[in-house]
Amino acid sequence: MNFAKLTGYLDRLPDEGVPGLEMIVWIDHREVYRHTAGEARGGETYWLYSATKVLTMTVLMRLIEQGVLRLTDRVADYLPDYADLTVQEGEAIRPARTVMTLEHLMAMQGGLDYDQDTPEIRRVLKETGGLADTVRIARCFAHKPLHFDPGLGFRYSLCHDAAGACAAAAAGKPLCRLARELVLDPLGIRDLTFHPTQAQLSRLAPQYIQEENGTVRPTENVRAGLAGLPNYDSGGGGLMGDADSYILLADALANGGVGRNGARILTRASIDDMRRNRQAGPSMADFKKVRHKRGYGYGLGVRTLIDPASSKSPLGEFGWDGAAGAWVMMDPANRIAAFYTQHVLNMNRAYYEFHPAIRDLIYEGLQG
Repeated sequence: MNFAKLTGYLDRLPDEGVPGLEMIVWIDHREVYRHTAGEARGGETYWLYSATKVLTMTVLMRLIEQGVLRLTDRVADYLPDYADLTVQEGEAIRPARTVMTLEHLMAMQGGLDYDQDTPEIRRVLKETGGLADTVRIARCFAHKPLHFDPGLGFRYSLCHDAAGACAAAAAGKPLCRLARELVLDPLGIRDLTFHPTQAQLSRLAPQYIQEENGTVRPTENVRAGLAGLPNYDSGGGGLMGDADSYILLADALANGGVGRNGARILTRASIDDMRRNRQAGPSMADFKKVRHKRGYGYGLGVRTLIDPASSKSPLGEFGWDGAAGAWVMMDPANRIAAFYTQHVLNMNRAYYEFHPAIRDLIYEGLQG
């Protein structure tokens, strides 16, 4: 192995506006590469935003294995407000023609959007003094018309927050507790959390934002929107954590569901189901509009490589990323797990330039 080119690339990113970054690569439960650059020193915590989705989907797949949930379950069985969904069609609003299922939520085919400030949400937060829980708030999402009939499109949205609420309703426990009991504690992960302690917050890396003119400046380092509420577990974006914790989750998913400590969190069959492309026809056309996912389809909360000609990674490599630039990759064929993190919002280059380059340089380094 020779990761000199990867190190050189990472060391150039601070000059491209990334103030600090951390990168870890494991193969078969063993660390083979680690690097920090810029102001990062290792051990910092980060808001992980949509990298949360990988954990949430892992929790749901575990509940499916246990028989608590099924992919074919109607969302309305857990969130009653979803029984009478409507769809916005031009200027008209009509009843939905299909029934929303758990699989639709997990595959981002529910037709929801990312609006976290609807009249219904505001009403519930006012009534509860901001203390409404995940299930109660997720029920509010159903009161806004969908963008398409469930199952007939792809739209990145609050679907995974609603899926996490289904899990909480079905199991009778909040998502944060389910994640702790089913995934995090078995793997020995301490510092991935929906509700950070003061000690974890004290290690929080400074957060930045990139302006339209390309300038990168510091920004307020707090969670915005629903994720910042005390009783809300955002299955789509609520995690804080550090690289040493996240790589343990990635390593387990890259090794058939078994962690470094020997604990099993999922079967290989569940992981294969999770990374199977669910998009076709209109939904695949929608997904292809996401320019930084060339060569990928989308499974249950994860990108999945369906065109190996587009990457140096193999067919079925999977993972996701987050709004501040975090990126995770799992390769079950070679038992490779990789995690990269930075803390810059609105830096679109991270998704269509940095992440693919990092991925390919990992494989070049493995062959060196």
